[in-house]
Order: sequence, then C-alpha cells, then structure tokens
Amino acid sequence: TWKLAPIAQALAVGPAQGDFSWWSNSADDVATRACFFDDQFVFNADGTFKNVQDGETWLEGWQGVDADGCGIPVAPHDGSNAATWAFDEATSSITLTGVGAHLGLPKVNNAGELANPADAPASITYPMVIEGNTMTVDIDYGSGFWHFVFEKQAETDPQNQPNESIVTL
Repeated sequence: TWKLAPIAQALAVGPAQGDFSWWSNSADDVATRACFFDDQFVFNADGTFKNVQDGETWLEGWQGVDADGCGIPVAPHDGSNAATWAFDEATSSITLTGVGAHLGLPKVNNAGELANPADAPASITYPMVIEGNTMTVDIDYGSGFWHFVFEKQAETDPQNQPNESIVTL
C-alpha cells in the first residue's frame, strides 16, 4: 500500500522530466488536499490492484464538479472496477490494467490528460523508481511530464502487527 508523500512537490508537472515549472503542490496543499493525500494505491500479492479513497478524494472540473475540491470519487476512478498490476523489471515500469485504475491524478495517462471520465483508458504504464520506501513516478503524457512521489505504508496482519512479507514492491 502506497500513499502520496505528504511533502511539497509530491505532485508536479512541467515541460520535461525533472522540470516542475508549470505547477507543483506546496506544503500547504498537503492539508488543503488531505482527502487526496490519504488515498491508497494498493498492490496486492495476487496481482490485483485497488484505488482506495475512503469515500472522498480530490476532484477537478473535468470530473463534472463546479470547483476543484474534496468530494465523492467519480466513476470509473472510484476503485469500483477490477484491476491488476504487473511490474516490468527490464523497463522499471508498472502497468495497471482496469478502467479507472491509476497512480496519482486519475486524469494523467500515456496518451494525455483526460477531459472526461468516460474516456479512461483500459491500462496505463508508469515508469517508476523505488528507493527504500519511496516510489517516484514520472509519466510522459505527450505534452509534458507529471511527477508523483509516493511513500510505502506499513503493512499489518489481522492482529495489527507489522508484516513485511505481505507484498514486496
């Protein structure tokens, strides 16, 4: 289970990889967008993937809301569709398969940014780097690069004891 890192520039976008000149979240945005920074991106050992948003996430105008802000997740980016994940060691990338499955912002995909939730692709491939408990994803969406930084969450067994053997990603 991973969550966006609660730091400035955990979300960023710019014209080139590593260039966040167009926009990046501030430290204050972590609190403003708390409903998004608590979203979980769950890679299960059996190859299934789940977006878990606990009833609320960050929504934007393209999702049919009047103003950007916290709200009820919009299908298909609400975690309701079945999804899987596969890691390609040769390219250091993760492919999520399942309409609506995503890492970071749901609008970002390999062919651009969505303008309508109904246009969600069947799969998205994310180039990534894992260093310790940090996963960094820099995805080329055709007009620039989105950057996402995630932190691995401690896994627990049914008795709420740490269990590092559940999933290793």
